[in-house]
Amino acid sequence: MRPQWPSNAACYYCDGMLRPSNSLLGSSRAARRASVRAERLKALGHAARGVRAMVNALVGGALQLALLWTLPFLYLAAAYLALDLPARWLWHRPAFGGWGVVLFSAALTLCLVGIARAIQHAEPVAPVRPKFARAMLGLSWVAALLLTIGDLAS
Repeated sequence: MRPQWPSNAACYYCDGMLRPSNSLLGSSRAARRASVRAERLKALGHAARGVRAMVNALVGGALQLALLWTLPFLYLAAAYLALDLPARWLWHRPAFGGWGVVLFSAALTLCLVGIARAIQHAEPVAPVRPKFARAMLGLSWVAALLLTIGDLAS
């Protein structure tokens, strides 16, 4: 006796069959091109973000290094100008012509920033202890006072 197959036996095989869900399988050339184009654009975006991060890191590092080397000298020059320019004006001596007021306001601003950072116990820009940085700021004011006295005495 031969087994009887149901008339819809082919449907049982169709229902159990899985279809691939990958977007590239069975797609058109236009869809593949669009997918490749999107992947290239995505890779270009990642490369641009990487280059931008690298440039930002280099510029930031260069700026920090420049501040590290110049800020102590700028604090000293600002302390000198903040003391010397008003003393020159009081003794009726020439004080850098028309630039004297601009130099004094810039020096006073920088001095106030340095003093405010020292009072707030902010971390110094240079890799030194905060106590040492405050001592150096105070010594720069003492040196500026001595230089101002020497300038007025001559």
